[in-house]
Amino acid sequence: MKYRSFILSAVASSALMLTACSEMATIAGIAGVPAAQQVLSQADISAGLKEALNIGVNIGIQKLAAKNGYYNDVLAKIGLPEECGVILKNISKVPGGSQLVENAIKSINAAATDAVKDTAPIFANAIKEMTFQDATAILRGNKTAASTYFKSKTKTALKGVFRKRMQASIQKKLVGDMSAESSWNALTTKWNAVASNPVGAMAGLKTVNTDLCDYLTDKAVDGLYLKVGEQETKIRTEASARTSDLLKKVFGSR
Repeated sequence: MKYRSFILSAVASSALMLTACSEMATIAGIAGVPAAQQVLSQADISAGLKEALNIGVNIGIQKLAAKNGYYNDVLAKIGLPEECGVILKNISKVPGGSQLVENAIKSINAAATDAVKDTAPIFANAIKEMTFQDATAILRGNKTAASTYFKSKTKTALKGVFRKRMQASIQKKLVGDMSAESSWNALTTKWNAVASNPVGAMAGLKTVNTDLCDYLTDKAVDGLYLKVGEQETKIRTEASARTSDLLKKVFGSR
């Protein structure tokens, strides 16, 4: 009986070890590493993921912090809200009005480019606080799972950095005593008065966000997440983007 118990105990222990190895191999496989080649440790997974994110963040910030970084980027460029169409149409009728609008957009994007330089510490702190569970969840996620993680950890702080810069840009006067902010507020205030009265409500009209600074701040932050996500995708999918032995080990070759 004792011998039989010993055998059963040994079998159970072996099964437990195999299960643990299988779980780690699964994580390795998700990262693109053949399970037969290696089993990654928790330290490898966490360190590799953090290194990849640090690289992605730094490259993303550098691109947007370069001269005209936001303005020259087709996807990250910030424009005025669609609801500003009426205002833009009226300004374009003023001599030089179109150029004034373009200057305002350039100023807004320049403010975002200026502000993005101050965001690196916010991302660095989010990466530092990342747990092993966070890291494996990101590896198991889609190609921009890290961007989703960053949004949950950094968005409030990032908006605080951008908002101050944006407020200064949109308060610059465009025509006479009118700035982008005052023109937007005048338009949306009148629109909301119509949309919120009984007739407007019956017609299904919707009020619009009257805070232009909030809109532009969100766009600036979204543009930054976009660039960080692009770098994350490259590291996951392109071997040439894995510039260290640790990244090659964790993400493997696809």
